Amino acid sequence: MNTNIRTRKKIKPGMLVLSGVAILLFSSCLKSNLPAYPAYGSDYINEVYFQYRWLDSNVVSNGQPVVAVENLSVTQQIDTATGTITCQVTVPPVNGDFDAYQRSLVSLDSIWVYVDISSGATVTPVGSAPVFAYQGNYSIPQQYRVTAANPDSSRVWTIKVTSFLKP
Repeated sequence: MNTNIRTRKKIKPGMLVLSGVAILLFSSCLKSNLPAYPAYGSDYINEVYFQYRWLDSNVVSNGQPVVAVENLSVTQQIDTATGTITCQVTVPPVNGDFDAYQRSLVSLDSIWVYVDISSGATVTPVGSAPVFAYQGNYSIPQQYRVTAANPDSSRVWTIKVTSFLKP
């Protein structure tokens, strides 16, 4: 006897009808009484952060120096009417691996900046502004366009450092 022969089962019409009714009855598509959520129409920068990064040869992983990060202190004023954020940046004192030599290298033309933006929004550099994931020059004002999750709303923001202190 040949065991490789497949047998086909015939689908009964009653089973097809029952399956169709089950699909209609147990549908999960709600069409009413849904909660109202905000449209995510905000195009704001809510906070600006400044960092200095360097390769720390004192900390090695797999034979390579590790990137060390020192957060800089920022006092900022956000003017939503003009889309301008003025920042006063202060370099912290020497501590741990952030020694006097690394501290002496911190300048506005070689720091990293990142921002908090509205939920669901995106941010892109305007003109030659640095991309936030990379080192950039903030000795001059830089502009970024924030587009809300609801793309009907976008705004250009200017990040401007008004003072840079190394006390």
